[in-house]
Amino acid sequence: MKRTTIGFWLAALYNACIIIFSKGFGDDLGAVDPLFGPAGCVAVLLWGAAYFALSRRYEVAPALALVFCLEKAFYATHWLIWMSSHRSELAEMTSQDPLTGMFFSIYGAGDLLFMVFFGTVAWNWRHNLTGSSPT
Repeated sequence: MKRTTIGFWLAALYNACIIIFSKGFGDDLGAVDPLFGPAGCVAVLLWGAAYFALSRRYEVAPALALVFCLEKAFYATHWLIWMSSHRSELAEMTSQDPLTGMFFSIYGAGDLLFMVFFGTVAWNWRHNLTGSSPT
């Protein structure tokens, strides 16, 4: 099995964890940040399904891996901006609701990691965008 395929599976699993953190698509996360209301959590799960769907065919669709990279950049940037204003609230949030506090403490770091992963996949297979030979 290719390591890149496993990377796509890990990204899909990472996104699927939204079910746990949102307590089954509840509004706990959305009360803290509207981006993660129930509909936003479903969207996160759908992105994960897209990663899984491409996991064995990524080399033929590097542009889609680039879209995934940009999507992760959006969430990572959102997290960094959110953290700059709310970092001081995390300890209290975690003591009141450990799942919510843990989610907001870590989700962006994972998104940064997978942003780099998807960007690397897109770069490594970019020759398939034009049909040229790999360099």
